[in-house]
Amino acid sequence: MNIILFEESESDRLLPLDDARARHVVNVIGCKEGDSFDVGLVNGPRGKARIARISKRGLQLDFHFAVEVPALYPVELIIGLPRPPSARRILKDLTTQGVEKMHFVSTDKGEKSYLNSRLWAGGEYRRLLREGAEQAFCTRLPEVALYESLTDCIANLPMGERLALDNYEADCSLGSLDRVARSYILAVGAERGWSARERNELREGDFTLVNLGSRVLKTETACIVGLALVLEKLKAY
Repeated sequence: MNIILFEESESDRLLPLDDARARHVVNVIGCKEGDSFDVGLVNGPRGKARIARISKRGLQLDFHFAVEVPALYPVELIIGLPRPPSARRILKDLTTQGVEKMHFVSTDKGEKSYLNSRLWAGGEYRRLLREGAEQAFCTRLPEVALYESLTDCIANLPMGERLALDNYEADCSLGSLDRVARSYILAVGAERGWSARERNELREGDFTLVNLGSRVLKTETACIVGLALVLEKLKAY
């Protein structure tokens, strides 16, 4: 953790000693009474917390927030729903990279049962977003949406330059694409890729099919590489 995040409702409560954040502060950072460490409010400002007292009940913290955190990058990803362990890594890594929103989609070739994973039903995904933001020394969390089909997802998209990774029918590579825009939407298929129907649907939805070269990558790898290339184009705007 490079910064420790708190919900606004937690700012006037003791932090229990068995909370992972308290264990990190005391056992990893090695803070004692009177010491300060970096904190932030989820989707809010950044600052410092001073340990006023350590008791058996927990840490009593005095917060001081002073730094406003910039908005996330105007980039959204559509992701073919992968198996839960891969989805966990994607949630953390894309949050660290600063993506604005992730749309997880059940695809024609994907496993439908992934939609019912406890990752989504139990809200575990939000903890992973927080961990990704803490790694990036940021307070802002991306939005996350789930869809039963690509059709439903495309119908709910905002404006933006639309690109879809595809190994079979791409018009060009993402790196060579000479197109700079104010915002982007990047679609990445599940492990078995897009179906022919989904490719047609993407084209009809104004997506340009691009690739990352001839090698077939894991969904999580393609997300990271594709987003990095898009962010470079965004900086050139």
